[in-house]
Formats: sequence, C-alpha cells, structure tokens
Amino acid sequence: MQRVYAVVKEEIVHLIDDRAKVTGITRSQWICKAIESFLHGPGDDRITQEVTTLTAKLEESISKADYLKGELRVKEGELAQLKNDAELKWRETNQLRSEVTQTKRELESVRSKADQLQAELDKKRTEEEQSRIETEALKRDQAHFQDTIKLRDQHISFLEATVHQALEKLPKSLPPSQEGAKKWLVAILAEG
Repeated sequence: MQRVYAVVKEEIVHLIDDRAKVTGITRSQWICKAIESFLHGPGDDRITQEVTTLTAKLEESISKADYLKGELRVKEGELAQLKNDAELKWRETNQLRSEVTQTKRELESVRSKADQLQAELDKKRTEEEQSRIETEALKRDQAHFQDTIKLRDQHISFLEATVHQALEKLPKSLPPSQEGAKKWLVAILAEG
C-alpha cells in the first residue's frame, strides 16, 4: 500500500471525522472508502453508502444485542435470586404449616384435658352441693336432737323434782323396803 497526502480545509476534516464516527471507522479508512467510491462512479457510491449505513445499523444492532444480552444476564441473575427466595419462602411456609399442624394437635389435646377437668369440676361441684345439702340436713337433725335432749332433760328434771316431792310427802314410817320403792318409782319414771 502507498500513502497519499492531500491538503484540505479544516471544516472538511471535521466533516470527515463526523462521518467516520457515524460509520464506526477511522478517518483514514473513511478517506480510502471515499476515494474508492469516487473511482467506481455515482451508482457505486450509493451502494457503498447503503452498505455503510447498513453496516452502521448492523453494528448498532450488535451493540444493542450485546447490551440486551447483558440485561438478560442481569435479569437471569435476578430471576435466579427470586427463585431462591421463593424456594426459601416455600420451605418456611411448609415449616410454618407443620408447626401450625403440631400446634393444632396440642390445642386439641389441651381442649380434651380441659373438657375432662371441667367434667371433674362439675362432678366435684355436684358432690359439694350434695354434701352441703346433707350437712344442712344433719344440722337440722342435730338441732332437733338437741331440742329433744333439752326437752328430755327438762322432763327428767321435772320427774326428779316430782319424785323428790312425792318422797318428801311420803310418810317417814315406811318399812325398810323404802329404798326398793324409791328404785321402783325412779324406774317407772325413767321409762315414761
């Protein structure tokens, strides 16, 4: 290859740089293509421009595809993380379900025991009520017996007083069997 040198205006250099940048090639590559297109004629120039435009679009599409591939990798990483999180949550949910099931079983057991204790408590209350009723009946009976004993004691006291008065009134001249008569009288009064 040979080198070719040319003097051009500064604004043309800026235009060349801009066009080379758009097509994604260097300044010297762009100048070489421009010379080739000039040598090939006006129809070839249009094809070259279309090829250059299509090449630029292709490179842009490749760049976008690379960017999208990167985004896809990021999304795949996020998806993998979400899958891991979902699996962890699923395990935690299953663990919680197991704990809830165990707690329900324990609750049923406690309820059963509570029902048994309630039945025993009700039985004890019934027994207590029965005992209270029996105690009240016994207290009434006791009061009745005490009243009966008081009456009997009064009756005995009355009879003793009566016997004593009768004995006082009996003549002193009773035979020695007076002691036997007293016993007989006391026995009769005790039976009555």
